[in-house]
Amino acid sequence: MALTTFIGIGFSTEKNPLEAAKIASFQAKKQIRQKKPNLVIVFTSIHFQGKNLLEGISYVFGGNVNIIGCTGSGIITESGLHKYGIAIMAIYSTKIKFGISLIKEVNKDNPRESGEKFAHSALKNLGAKSRGIGLILSDGLIEKGSELLLGIKNVLGRSFPIIGGSAADNLRFFKTYQYFNRETLNNALVGTILSGEGAFGYGLKHGWQPLGRFHTVTQSYGNIIKSIEDKPAIEIYKDYFKKSLEEIKSLIIQISILYPLGIYLSDEEEYLLRNIIRIDSDGGIVCQGDIPEGSQIRIMMGTKESALQATKQASWEAKNALRDAPLIGAIVFESVSRIKLLGHRINEEVAIIKNILGNNVPFIGVCTYGEQAPLKSLEYRGESHFHNEAIAILTIGERRVVVN
Repeated sequence: MALTTFIGIGFSTEKNPLEAAKIASFQAKKQIRQKKPNLVIVFTSIHFQGKNLLEGISYVFGGNVNIIGCTGSGIITESGLHKYGIAIMAIYSTKIKFGISLIKEVNKDNPRESGEKFAHSALKNLGAKSRGIGLILSDGLIEKGSELLLGIKNVLGRSFPIIGGSAADNLRFFKTYQYFNRETLNNALVGTILSGEGAFGYGLKHGWQPLGRFHTVTQSYGNIIKSIEDKPAIEIYKDYFKKSLEEIKSLIIQISILYPLGIYLSDEEEYLLRNIIRIDSDGGIVCQGDIPEGSQIRIMMGTKESALQATKQASWEAKNALRDAPLIGAIVFESVSRIKLLGHRINEEVAIIKNILGNNVPFIGVCTYGEQAPLKSLEYRGESHFHNEAIAILTIGERRVVVN
């Protein structure tokens, strides 16, 4: 079998963004046999955002190379988690087609509309009837991330697989950056549809388990829960932990990581998790993703061991999804909350991914404010959702080609 798809990885911690981009790009270019890539994916820590970064990539690969990417609260490579650096994945293929797309200003009042425009543009640029999987990267400070995703699904179909992450900025929640060709953007959505003769797989797990009884969300607006069972939303935590409002506020970061809220979906295997960003003065809970009114929710609990077990499951799921197609590369989207939970054991997680995917399989990853991926439903592959505290893995392979 002869491969016609090559994936190269580069990484640098050089302080100058221009030089770091060149170093990482040269490393990746060497691994794809000096060919010009169809697509370059770039993940950086927040320190590297800026025009010079993209100029460095273009210098190495050529001025009209396609680039998508974003900032994260950490960068993942085969060597572990890096709080500082730039990682590049260059993909060259004669078999895989790419339909890249950009929405520069996501409509904050109607993000669903922006998602629909993104999907239409990606399909037009793909120029092919078949569609394999969608890869998206968005501003992690968009409050209605689920609505943005819903717009994409309205065009591509509810069961069409979409995987990706929401850009992060080291838990400052101030400004994240997205990259598209030669532009550095905010409040943007970038990505691509992958198609052709490639093979694509995915896996997603979080490892948190439900506690206590179900509760009903009686009033919510986007990512803000106003009331649960007609009481101020924060009462759910006050009752469970037997603590005052001020005590809950003082522990909010720890509670958000260890005890997020989980949304029950009747036809899915796992709950959708929601991190807590803050508590409003009226007792409302502000989450990183939206929770619709009427949702059945429970407090969830996670541990280091359950999180690592979820990593194993997601890795095997993503690898096995390719079936007999050779695995040639992967992209990891890791919740920043999991990084906080795992602490020094995060590199243990990276080792798990590497061992399952294969020691020679190149991959990069980014620590995100939200993850997008399908859930594996009870009877079929379910639709894609917006997640918190999850690990999502995209695997890329190539269907077997017989050479006479």
